[in-house]
Amino acid sequence: MARSYRVHPKYLQEVNLAWKRKSEGRKKDLAERLGLSLCLVIDKLFLKGEPVNRVNFIEICQFLGLNWREIAGVEEQEKPISSPRVGENPSKANASSASRPPIVVSNTTGDVNDVDQAINELVSTLCEMLHRLTRKAGDLVRADRTSIFLLDQHRRVLGTVVADDGEGGGLVIDIPVGKGIAGLAATSSQVINVPFDVYDDPRSEAAKNTDQKTGYRTYSLLAWPVLNKQKDLVAVVQLINKLKANHDPEDDLSRRIDRTGFTKEDEARFAKFAPSILKLLEKSQFCYQLSLKVRNNAGVNQADAFQNAKLIAQLKRQERLLRNSLNRFKLEDKSSRKQKARH
Repeated sequence: MARSYRVHPKYLQEVNLAWKRKSEGRKKDLAERLGLSLCLVIDKLFLKGEPVNRVNFIEICQFLGLNWREIAGVEEQEKPISSPRVGENPSKANASSASRPPIVVSNTTGDVNDVDQAINELVSTLCEMLHRLTRKAGDLVRADRTSIFLLDQHRRVLGTVVADDGEGGGLVIDIPVGKGIAGLAATSSQVINVPFDVYDDPRSEAAKNTDQKTGYRTYSLLAWPVLNKQKDLVAVVQLINKLKANHDPEDDLSRRIDRTGFTKEDEARFAKFAPSILKLLEKSQFCYQLSLKVRNNAGVNQADAFQNAKLIAQLKRQERLLRNSLNRFKLEDKSSRKQKARH
């Protein structure tokens, strides 16, 4: 499981006040500075005492000028909590150790809290969808890690809430279009295949910075832009570190990787696969944009219950549509795995 932390209950009021002081009247500015994906994690997880990946937790605390060890309570309890799997409702994670009362779901009244609940459900389903797609894509070409970056059309940023951290958890990453290898793939709409060793490539600065934060090591990389029928960018799938066919999972990463990197055969295989997930990525991108729009307070009115009720209905409808697509994908994937097992 991914190493994660949550705000200790006794510091919840302090972190909420710190965020209020930082964000009051500056939400648009902060969205530009931190990225909307990280702002979403702050609002929906961090400030509510839910598990947050260690890298993001430390980054948030540093931004707020707080001692992350103290805020996480690691000095009192050195053992970190486990992170919920992507797609799992964070409020249900670590239920055995939590003493919080169950969440009561009220009828939709147009209350802002109902909007929060609706957006949480949508984001949860979105995370599960992207998590399953990353696993499927990674398995296809034996990539050690996979990330799917959805295009934020308004800010021209590639954002993901589920960059695979290799331990069943996820990281939050935003990449400006044109920056980093994934960003360059987005700008050019061209596949970029960087063989071993990525660090020798002059475009690898972003990969090095991310590795420094996570403690991981990128050796080979395949960035694949996914375009719709109009040739507009929907997402970039980034596959990292091609693995040997018969590797020992217990070996160090440097021994498990295939130094050939991703091959032309891998590219051909992924070219056949990409169209099969296009519609799912388009739906995911729409939901991603909608969640960011709501997070940025566009359309949420504290006093207008009718307007909020309409927004809630839209969020719930999109969550149902995405959930239906997810369930179909799970069934198809299960059937495909059974067929492979027979052969």
